[in-house]
Amino acid sequence: MATKPIVTGTRMSIAEFLDLPDTEERNKMELDDGELYIMPRPRPAHQFIAFWLGWHIANYIDSFAEPPAEVCMDPVTILSRDPRRVVVPDLTVILSERPGQIVGGYFEGVPDITVEVLSTDRNRDLVRKRQIYSEAGVPEYWIFDPVNDTALLLELRDGEYVSRAFLTADDTLTTPLLPGLAIPLTELFHHRQRPTDA
Repeated sequence: MATKPIVTGTRMSIAEFLDLPDTEERNKMELDDGELYIMPRPRPAHQFIAFWLGWHIANYIDSFAEPPAEVCMDPVTILSRDPRRVVVPDLTVILSERPGQIVGGYFEGVPDITVEVLSTDRNRDLVRKRQIYSEAGVPEYWIFDPVNDTALLLELRDGEYVSRAFLTADDTLTTPLLPGLAIPLTELFHHRQRPTDA
């Protein structure tokens, strides 16, 4: 008997989602209120910005004798079991005191910072993910736009995201959640090895 293909819109439980084979395609799947969403394949510029941002944050964290946080690339994150929401942000930062746990290769809980680099489905990150992360209570949501070389830093106030900063390649990224972190965005957006695609 042929198995039913897994496509965007397939309904499943979190257990069924976590039981999916650990493949490259699996890392592009999310569960949105119990409905599977398969993300488009990210472009090289998208991956480049996510990698270098993670590298800068990891170096900052590594400078402490007792790391104040953990940074994760493409982490499978269970935000809630009801509604069934499992996301795969491009990058998350989890402060050491944040309740939650990493089990079996995924994080269950609410990260302190989630980062999305805009790709083909820009509306999902700009609208739907903004709603999902605010409802989960993620304190900061950063949206990087490799087409326009900008970063929008949102912070949660009274259950809604408000803009804390709109940055360009000339600016330096900081956050009150990681005192002393300072990332010149020219090192991401104007890096000499950055791929030319957006």
